Amino acid sequence: MCPRRSPWPVLPGPAAWCLAAAALAFGPSAAAGAAETVLVGAVNSLTGRFAAQGTAVQNGLALAIEEANAAQRLPGLTIALAARDDEGTPDRAVAAAEDLLGRRGAAALLGGYVDTMVGPLSEVAERHRRPYLATASLDERLSRRGYRYFFRISSLAGYVGVMTDFVMDHLKARRVAVLSSNTPGAAQLGRRQRERFERAGVAVPLFETFGAGTADFAPHLARVAQGGAEVLVANAFFADHLVLARQLRGLATDLKGYLGAFGMEFPEVMRDLGEASELLFGTSGWQPGITRPGTEEAARAFVAAYRGRFGAEPPPLAMHGYAAGQALVAALRSARARGLAPGPEVLRDELLRVDLQLPLERLRFDAQGDPLYYERVILQIQQGTPVVVYPPGRAARRAIYPMPSWRGRR
Repeated sequence: MCPRRSPWPVLPGPAAWCLAAAALAFGPSAAAGAAETVLVGAVNSLTGRFAAQGTAVQNGLALAIEEANAAQRLPGLTIALAARDDEGTPDRAVAAAEDLLGRRGAAALLGGYVDTMVGPLSEVAERHRRPYLATASLDERLSRRGYRYFFRISSLAGYVGVMTDFVMDHLKARRVAVLSSNTPGAAQLGRRQRERFERAGVAVPLFETFGAGTADFAPHLARVAQGGAEVLVANAFFADHLVLARQLRGLATDLKGYLGAFGMEFPEVMRDLGEASELLFGTSGWQPGITRPGTEEAARAFVAAYRGRFGAEPPPLAMHGYAAGQALVAALRSARARGLAPGPEVLRDELLRVDLQLPLERLRFDAQGDPLYYERVILQIQQGTPVVVYPPGRAARRAIYPMPSWRGRR
């Protein structure tokens, strides 16, 4: 029987309170005669500033678990996924995690898009001694605390190397401005980038941070121009890039290149910016048409399943959620095969054994819960389409650089 409905908000459809019941709609499953149901909690931003990102993560999580239940990948066992909305605030994230782990007794916790939410969620999970698998987290401090129950799909290292190598070795830039959101992961990324640039003799004439919701970047951009930067590296999020690109164009601030860390792969960038998005660079881990070599079939299957379930193209972050869901399923399956009850300690130990070849990455965790093989690629928007331009082994086209001046564009 499903746990009684909580007063906390839940995402309708794929993240319904109990997926054990939802799985019946997909055909025969273990739910019909299951001897055991494992409750798993998910906390994501389903409303608020990060609603689009949180919903994408949640949909990916839900799809992975629905597929496992429907295909009877865990014979005799059904996963029930309880979803909570953190509304983009740490206090709500903590309250939701306490409800799921403390009151509901969830065996594990998944989700999280930014470290301002992931950090507090990890504290709750550690206190309750339940595994927490963060779907999008970069703050290096989180895996240095000695926590036993913290795991994550992404890592800062996957951004630092590819972004700095691209700017230095591929674009050959000698003066680079670094502008970062003051979120923990973005600020750390900026510091790591500056360290690598300066060690290589690349000047960083501007190194600044900005707060969430900044609506006017004109003062920052004026200092970028004054410093003679060739490339602006913006460790910013989707909404920030929209403002930055519009103001670059409006102020006719000419750069040879613009490289955004987070959210530049979203289709909404091209839709909302139009021609102003042309030739901007960004990063991606996965998106439709861009996947790790050897995982093309799995990626196509995911895209088809997502379209069928949600009636839309999967956003890139949906694959982060899907990867987390698959990791959980793999851990439960391994425990089942070993004859172990799927309690929190068993799940923790089995997550450390996970080794999966996924479209996003080869997923295997180190002793601190960090992914060993997480990588990003560099995209450039060319003729309204994001294409991979770096690293060379993954590139579909050559990078167009430098960008033409704003006044020189038609």
